[in-house]
Amino acid sequence: MSGKPADEAEGVIKDNEYVNAPVRPEDKAPPDRRLLFSSPSLPLLAVCWILLLLIMGLRIYCKNTELKNEIQELKTENQELKENFTKQITDLEDNWEKFNVSRAQWTIDSYCPADTSKVRKCSACQEGWNETQKSCYVFHDRETPSELKTWEEAQENCRGKGADLVVVHDEKEKNVIDGNVTTLAVPNGYWMGLRVEGGTWKWIDGTNLTDASWIGPPAEGHCAVSLGTRTWTSVKCDEKRTRICSQKALSV
Repeated sequence: MSGKPADEAEGVIKDNEYVNAPVRPEDKAPPDRRLLFSSPSLPLLAVCWILLLLIMGLRIYCKNTELKNEIQELKTENQELKENFTKQITDLEDNWEKFNVSRAQWTIDSYCPADTSKVRKCSACQEGWNETQKSCYVFHDRETPSELKTWEEAQENCRGKGADLVVVHDEKEKNVIDGNVTTLAVPNGYWMGLRVEGGTWKWIDGTNLTDASWIGPPAEGHCAVSLGTRTWTSVKCDEKRTRICSQKALSV
């Protein structure tokens, strides 16, 4: 029994020496990397990463495919727009050519009408218009009440004929116009190309009336009407009247 205490004491001493022994460099070495990858959770983590990469790749592929489809659709739409635009231009050119041909034929028929023997005789004014001092006039003396127009409407109607409301340049031309108005008298008279602008009687060509004796004092909103008398009449421009259209005569 005397030997056991000695043995126990020796064991305690060895344990203390082991505990208090300095740490050796080899004891600080990292664990074997193979042990890390041998962990049961590592394969699952790798699978998750692979799935994530696959998902990202699929999303990128789908996005690229969608962008390619959109680009192709835009190209197709752009091509269709180009084709439609080209067709519209072609149609406009064809229509314009037809219009010019039609207008040219209308001009020939109007200024150079053919007689019964199909011989054309040209004049300075189109058929139905009167020539006076290098100008052509048409007096709309057969209009029904529903066809009468305001001054603005009358001017627009004349422009549709390539003309304007009549502009009188001198006393001689005025006498010719008034004489025709007397011959082709209408109840409410004919619109002239004369109206009040800025407190002054002005012709539609921008010139001022030079002879104040031809009509009464200017009143805003008034336009000139010829009744065939010496003095023209000033009436409101929104009243309904017929008109005298005028255009330059051709040199024949």
